Amino acid sequence: MASAVVVSDAERSTIHASFFSLVCASVGLLGVGVGTLLSPGAGGALGWTLHTLGWILVSVAIIAHIDHLSNRLGRSAVVCGILASVAQAVADAPFALDPDRVLQVAWVNFYTIMWAVAALLAAASLALVAVRKEKLMEQHIALGETGKFAVEDYQTTVHASFLSLMSGALACLLTGIGWLMLFDGGGSSTKLAWALLTLGSLLLAVAIIAHIEHLTMSIGRAAIWLGAAAAVLSALGSIPGYFAATGDNSIGGELTWIMWGVSCVLASLALAIVAMRRRAQGSRTAAA
Repeated sequence: MASAVVVSDAERSTIHASFFSLVCASVGLLGVGVGTLLSPGAGGALGWTLHTLGWILVSVAIIAHIDHLSNRLGRSAVVCGILASVAQAVADAPFALDPDRVLQVAWVNFYTIMWAVAALLAAASLALVAVRKEKLMEQHIALGETGKFAVEDYQTTVHASFLSLMSGALACLLTGIGWLMLFDGGGSSTKLAWALLTLGSLLLAVAIIAHIEHLTMSIGRAAIWLGAAAAVLSALGSIPGYFAATGDNSIGGELTWIMWGVSCVLASLALAIVAMRRRAQGSRTAAA
């Protein structure tokens, strides 16, 4: 039997996310970051509005990016990912309309539940992708082509590692549980809830770094370092919440919000760099 043609380095270095989805994600995260830094903590009308519009753009970016990946990720994983992004956007909308709602228990509970739902859906999506990756690996083993990607099946292969997928799924699961425990302020479970959020954030940083580290050829070192810094800073941002836990139904301390805002701005810069590289690749392809 003839051996499969292995994918070239040129193909491996190609950024497959569209320029549109990268720009939407970059602008969206910039909006979230700037909105958070303008009014950390309780927030104001402008801050919450930028936050909401930012998450809407991030949702559009995710939908634009993963909708065409059904063959690679599986339809169930795609649906869970889309619903997670939408839930995250919906969480902030009421506060953009009336920032004073942040002082009302019912609305803070709504925010808490929506973030929990988004995290749990993201966990389900990543777990489903991990299961699909295992099945694909079993198929490669059966064909005797382990460790190789043929041209014809490269587009349907899950490239993220098990470490990234399972760390991400566990991180989102712990985050979702932590948010659920903060319902009605958390009470005596507040510190445990923030401990879970902190651990979830650290695991998510591991997942993100493990996934982007091997993408140096395609997205560049600058984007790698900015993305890693954003992930680490986001993880560290949950630590002040643990030590400042009050159980009074607050969403989080000011320092946590500031660190989250800076993290989003760094992630936005990383995505902007990737978007520029993606556009350059498109220009070279058109000129060829």
